[in-house]
Amino acid sequence: MLSITARAATSKLKIRKVMSRLFQSYVYNVIGEVEHQGYQHASGKVFKATAFRIRYFDNEFQIEFTARNKAHEKTLAMDILQHGIKLGAVYFADTTVSIVERTTQENVLHVKAYVVAAIKNAASNQKVYLQPGDTKHNEIITKHSLQKYETFFGTPYKGTLDIKVLWQAPKFKRFFYEKGSVDVWMADYEITAEPEMLNLLLDTGLGAESMKGLGFLEVVDEKK
Repeated sequence: MLSITARAATSKLKIRKVMSRLFQSYVYNVIGEVEHQGYQHASGKVFKATAFRIRYFDNEFQIEFTARNKAHEKTLAMDILQHGIKLGAVYFADTTVSIVERTTQENVLHVKAYVVAAIKNAASNQKVYLQPGDTKHNEIITKHSLQKYETFFGTPYKGTLDIKVLWQAPKFKRFFYEKGSVDVWMADYEITAEPEMLNLLLDTGLGAESMKGLGFLEVVDEKK
């Protein structure tokens, strides 16, 4: 995992609604077109092999980025060390970057994340974003994970995959991307699976919109 911290010149810059789009463009520009295009499952669904999360602290930012291909994390780190980080027309100062080892050999993982699952409203054709406690939400993200595994490993997943919601926030948070927005609830999840599946989800996120700043898994330290 790549951890990046940076500071904007002022907290008055109105960039929060576009940060995800700007960082996504920066990543694709550095690591290449293949990750932009994604990887297609036999069903036609396209999966991305990267994920990220952006957190805001006044005019400071923390960005965590993961990639299934660890060379992409190193490439991004080297580019930031050599050139700093510029998102669109915005330059950031006091930039630090570090690579953190983040793999598991366990079969159970406790994580928290904003995980997206949506269905189409038949009448309006608009997306309806589901809460983590909804049975349909679990069905969608489980199917999504199985198809993602098959896409990247070239074979169906044979092990257990059990995703349990331990807690969810009572209110959704609205994430913005270009002219649209996504309503999604923070939740704690316990995922039981083979290490190969768990590490895939750690690297590429859980649920949809992993390259829009959603689905990034934060591992919960049980010892705290």
